[in-house]
Amino acid sequence: MASRHPAVQAAIGLRQALEGTAAALAEGRLDALLAGETALRDAMSTTAARIHTSHPRLSADQSRQLRDELEAARLALASCRHLGSSLSAFVHISLRAQGHVAGYGPRSTSATLGGRDLNTRA
Repeated sequence: MASRHPAVQAAIGLRQALEGTAAALAEGRLDALLAGETALRDAMSTTAARIHTSHPRLSADQSRQLRDELEAARLALASCRHLGSSLSAFVHISLRAQGHVAGYGPRSTSATLGGRDLNTRA
C-alpha cells in the first residue's frame, strides 16, 4: 500500500483525537478527556504544519480519502459538542440541586427549583 498523503494523515490524526474525546465524554473518563486535549492540540498543530508545507497534489483517491476523514472528523466534533452540552447541563442541575451556582461567589443552603425549595439533607 502506498504511503498516505500528509494531508490525509493529518485528517486521520484529527479524527482520531476527536473520537477519543467523544469517547471520554461519553464514558465519563476525566483522565482520557484530559489526555484527549493534548492529542487534539497535537493533531491541530500537525495539521497546520502539513498544510503550510508544500506537498504533491492529491490524487482522486487521496482526495476521496481526505473528504471521508474530514466528514468523520466533523461527525466526531458534533458528537463532542452534544456530549459536552449534556455534561454541562448535568453539572449545572447537580449544582443547583445542592444549592450551588456555577462559578465563584457565595453559596446558598438550598436550591429553588420550580418555585419550591429542594431539601438537600441526607
